[in-house]
Amino acid sequence: MNEQFAALEERKRTKALCVVAVVAVLIATLWPFNPSPRNGVIWLHGTTGLKFEKAGLVVSRGLLRPADTEAESYSLELLLRPASTRSAYTILAFYTPTRPRQLLVRQWTDGLLVTHDAAVENDKTKTIKFDVDHVFRRGRPVLVTISSGPNGTTVYLDGQPAESFSRFKISRSELSAEIVLGTSPVTYHPWPGELRGLAIYSKELTPADALRHYKEWTDPGGHPDLDGAIARYAFAEAAGREVRNEVISGPNLEIPATFSVPHKGLLRSPAKEFRADWMYASDVLVNIAGFVPLGLIVCAYLAWARSRWKAILVTTVACGILSFVIEVLQYYIPQRGSGTTDIITNTLGSALGAMIAQSSVVQRILGRIKVIPGE
Repeated sequence: MNEQFAALEERKRTKALCVVAVVAVLIATLWPFNPSPRNGVIWLHGTTGLKFEKAGLVVSRGLLRPADTEAESYSLELLLRPASTRSAYTILAFYTPTRPRQLLVRQWTDGLLVTHDAAVENDKTKTIKFDVDHVFRRGRPVLVTISSGPNGTTVYLDGQPAESFSRFKISRSELSAEIVLGTSPVTYHPWPGELRGLAIYSKELTPADALRHYKEWTDPGGHPDLDGAIARYAFAEAAGREVRNEVISGPNLEIPATFSVPHKGLLRSPAKEFRADWMYASDVLVNIAGFVPLGLIVCAYLAWARSRWKAILVTTVACGILSFVIEVLQYYIPQRGSGTTDIITNTLGSALGAMIAQSSVVQRILGRIKVIPGE
């Protein structure tokens, strides 16, 4: 009777360890569980513009519809003041769900990065992405002008030519999209800083245009040049949740009450998540290793009432289901991603942990500390 009571107490202790392990995994993967955080966008006081603090989002109320130019010439202007140069952020994106490639304007530490496809890490041809070094300084305003035409794209900083890329061009189809400011449309990639102006043109801006527009943005007392403009936002409203487009035919912008990743995918496929880099490989290894302890503890608990292989099988299935639930819940948390790669790697980790729990060496250790039935 005493042996049965002791075994029952030991099994309860193993069950408690199992519960603690599951709770720890849930906290690590879902905390903080806040599906509707406050949108970190506020109006600047004493000047025009919006401040993006923590995680902020501004989206257009409709699609941008640029004019069809014969030479496909388009330009972007952003007057901004970054708050940090320590990481990578997405400032501006044009998103259409049906198009595989999206135009993104990003800050990469202190550099400017413009890309048609965020998944491309290296592009020596400069047809998919380009970067300009030392564009941003923390707390310093800068007007970034990106002017694209038949001969490529030129970047101007504060009205002065900075660098040209003959093979990179902006297309009409890319701009015929929803405007997203402050983060990536599909991943949590918030940008901290102040946005004081945004303009989009259906023409290539000349060096004279770039310099004149810089003077207009920095001394807004006169009338702005709207020739060829399809959108211009001066952020002069100072209150409310709407930013008016100075071009009547273009969409206004909206400041949502809560922050979200507008087009985050639910359970993205491994093919879409795959990247041929060390960071991806590191994430895979971390996700496998992170579920090894859980698989070991769950299998140790199941070993009290099940055979060796049945305990391994049930552990693997149970942890796989837990991982699936976590990934579905992560879809509703802006800071987290939702993908099937994690389900696969977590399940592999739990299976590895279960098999380790059944090894002779670990069995002896677990038996001595009364986590599994002793011989």
